[in-house]
Amino acid sequence: MERAEELLAEGRYQEAFRELARHAEAPMPPHAALATLRLAEFYALYGESERENLEAALARALELDPELGEDPLFRALAELAAAYRGEEPELFETDEPRAAYHLAQAALYVGWPREALSFLEGVRGLPDFLAWRAADLQAKALEDLGESRAAFDAYQEAFFKAPGADRPFLALDAAAAALDAGEPEAAKEILAAGGLPPEPDAEASWHYLTARAELALGNPRRALDALAEAKRREDELGEPSYGVALLEGQARMELGRYAEAREAFERARALAPPEEEAYARHELAVALLEEGRYAEAERELKVLFADPAYPHRGAVAADLAELNYRLADFEATEGWAQEAIRLGQAASGELFLGHVAYDRMQLEEALEHYRRAAELAPEGSREWLVAQQTAVEILAQLGYPDPAEVLERARSALRYTPPADEWASALRLYAERAEELLSGGRTLN
Repeated sequence: MERAEELLAEGRYQEAFRELARHAEAPMPPHAALATLRLAEFYALYGESERENLEAALARALELDPELGEDPLFRALAELAAAYRGEEPELFETDEPRAAYHLAQAALYVGWPREALSFLEGVRGLPDFLAWRAADLQAKALEDLGESRAAFDAYQEAFFKAPGADRPFLALDAAAAALDAGEPEAAKEILAAGGLPPEPDAEASWHYLTARAELALGNPRRALDALAEAKRREDELGEPSYGVALLEGQARMELGRYAEAREAFERARALAPPEEEAYARHELAVALLEEGRYAEAERELKVLFADPAYPHRGAVAADLAELNYRLADFEATEGWAQEAIRLGQAASGELFLGHVAYDRMQLEEALEHYRRAAELAPEGSREWLVAQQTAVEILAQLGYPDPAEVLERARSALRYTPPADEWASALRLYAERAEELLSGGRTLN
């Protein structure tokens, strides 16, 4: 049976199956029983879809050798089969590496990622065909626990240990984990290393993940090129996906093509699974807002805000504050901005309270709101940049009461303001004037 394991390690699964089946049909019951147990393990590699074959092989192995019922590998595979039947597996302590791996499989299948990890920790001596699967299993457990960075590392380990034919599929999981960990460049690298998978649906996923990486890297046009390839594959399969449509809308929003983004989000909403429908509606509402279709945007946003189960109601309130600000309804803007603050979107809420105060020429009050927005928002974000830019402008209008603050905020904002933006020249002028004041009238180097 060593030859069968060599074939499994090389990814030659059909040949390995034939080799195991040949040994399982041997005339010597003890040898045939062990081979049948290994055949059951082979079926276990394919998951729930091979449960019936797994159970049949276990029953046959036990018939050939009743003492196998106490073997750790047999017991672990039996618990895995129970998990596949929808039963709660009875986990047990074992030092046998293969048994530990299959108990980890069972634990993860029923939603116990910590238990799965405990079985995988310190496992040594697995055959090659299980070693990479153990790393893959560890990655999936870590993903379930929200540890995307560690999951990516484990997926990489699985990728480099696996035979070539399995690598393109592992690269998809690894790239998704890298993207969730905020590492789009790493996602692109692993996708390139894995290459295009040979199956159309997996190829569509490859292009989709490439598009996600490109969009995260600030390349919306490249993202759209990759999405066009993903859509082409999906069209061939007759299986358009929610994720591709949603990402297309997001890429078109980045390019300011709001009508096209709206159309993509409408497709995404039609394709969305029930648990994602509200999120697609939110994206659609923002596209309508940017397109200037305010009545439609308001209707969609208010439907979302009325849903207590929607987890992003604070962002909805901030969007409604922006909508009403564009309509110059300052009272409504203030109301929605306060809702946004109450619901955890403090930076956005403070920003729109600042806008209203500024338009009313209440400069000191506006400045305090912008200061709070800049403090609360992530550096470089839209809210942070607008708050910094406008705070500098107000400080200049107030006669530079604190030149050091003007200089610090102007320099910070310039790092994130495109050179061609009209704000860039204004910020440089404000910074130069602040430097003059700090130097007693002399321009500092």
